Amino acid sequence: MLSVRRYVAHPLAAALLAVAIPMLIEAQSLRPGLLVGRVLDNAGEPVGNAVLRASQGPRTILAYSEDDGDFRLGGLGTGAWTVSVRRLGYAPALFDVVLPEAGLRRDFVVQQTSKSLDPVLVAAKWTGVRGVVGDARKLSPLGGATVRIMGGDASVGTDMEGNFSMPLPGGREFLIRIERAGYETRLVSATVPAEGYIEIDVGMDTATKAQKDYWVWRDLDQRLKYATPRAALVHREELEATDAINLVDALRSSPTVTQMNLGFTVGGCLYVNGIARPGFPVASIMAGDVEFVELYPAGTDLTRTLALKWPPRGTCGNGVSTVSGSRNSQTVQFVSVWLKAP
Repeated sequence: MLSVRRYVAHPLAAALLAVAIPMLIEAQSLRPGLLVGRVLDNAGEPVGNAVLRASQGPRTILAYSEDDGDFRLGGLGTGAWTVSVRRLGYAPALFDVVLPEAGLRRDFVVQQTSKSLDPVLVAAKWTGVRGVVGDARKLSPLGGATVRIMGGDASVGTDMEGNFSMPLPGGREFLIRIERAGYETRLVSATVPAEGYIEIDVGMDTATKAQKDYWVWRDLDQRLKYATPRAALVHREELEATDAINLVDALRSSPTVTQMNLGFTVGGCLYVNGIARPGFPVASIMAGDVEFVELYPAGTDLTRTLALKWPPRGTCGNGVSTVSGSRNSQTVQFVSVWLKAP
């Protein structure tokens, strides 16, 4: 579970937010047993990825709110229901609802629990990343988690309420690693506005076994720290903006790849979450499943961490059929893909 919100330090934007009126729910026909509406915060902004549970005696029906806050709870009977709404970074809320025979449209408002940014920092046009880290299953905050910038030295810990804030230069993309004992490590890409900050809510899943991926994260950190200008680093937002289905098409259309005139060959070396995948086609990976991609033409991975970990008998870099790129393009030898958390 991941939620991203941007806050831009602009006087006009702040004024508009102060007087913003919540958007009306699009008209939709109701039917018996249907409860629809939106989950909003106390400022009238939509709250996505909230978990809604409607309970009536032993019956419980589950739904999630969309990015725009809209939700649909179907299959309810008439009468009294208790609806709980939970979302990481917000106080749990309970609502009593009496559902008529014709169905009902109702909004639910939840209160944000993360600490507000110091007004002095806001006035100083503070830029960076802030947010809350929590247990994805229990939707409870996690203190003691480490939030670290990959390829850099910045890191902070979460407080007892799971909150953190990290000052970073504006107008740049960052890859963030979140880790805590007993939980699966999360990797999140984020773009900090030129003037303002980005807010992320990160849900972490419990680890089913002891993690032994220290060298995977260390290698990624070293590659990003020493990446040359000829290596391409493509973040989730850039891939999503292409609207492509598979990863190869998304990379072909991404500004980073096209501006660098990179090409792909059939025999390139693919890594997925740090693991070598000989013979696995890049085009079989769905673009919507990807958080971050590293692309290295020959000789641009100065750490050689990818070349050294490729299986001795695995075919790598021997493809001759150009998939994309012009005559003067650089051919990508190593493709390292990092998937979104499930």
